[in-house]
Amino acid sequence: MSLALGHVGYTVSDLDAAIAFFTEHFGFVLRHRQLQDNDYTRATVGVPDAVVDNAILTPAGHVDGCELQLLQYVVPALPGAFAPVAQPGSAHLALEVTDLAQLYRRSSASGVRFTSAPNRIDSGRNAGGLIAYALGPDNLRIELVQRPQSGTPASIAQQRGTQEDR
Repeated sequence: MSLALGHVGYTVSDLDAAIAFFTEHFGFVLRHRQLQDNDYTRATVGVPDAVVDNAILTPAGHVDGCELQLLQYVVPALPGAFAPVAQPGSAHLALEVTDLAQLYRRSSASGVRFTSAPNRIDSGRNAGGLIAYALGPDNLRIELVQRPQSGTPASIAQQRGTQEDR
């Protein structure tokens, strides 16, 4: 048996707003959308009267690999709010970026909210990189990570650690 990460899914209160957030600010592409009003969906999710508007997105240029699934329950329609970051059960999506400062400036100017400006990572496997959390619809957290550039002391140490692990 083998396993692979197929998709990450989030339930949101406004699917159109969530799709726009990912496509307009982070370059995702809507690949598929369908209304799921069927018995197998209701049985699978364990909600007897569920009707789900379902969208599949991928980063631009990436057709294969992990997908982002966004779901809006049309029935039952409930208000949305992601759990606070420190609450067990909360979740976030991490995106690797090549120029976090530029993405932060552009996204902030277009109305994306952040918990802070980009922060320098000073310890751990990404030491020397940058990190920030963007907040999307329903306060969905998007972690934006710029890994340290190769040739920096942190990336050299990381490569040594990886070689030693082999």
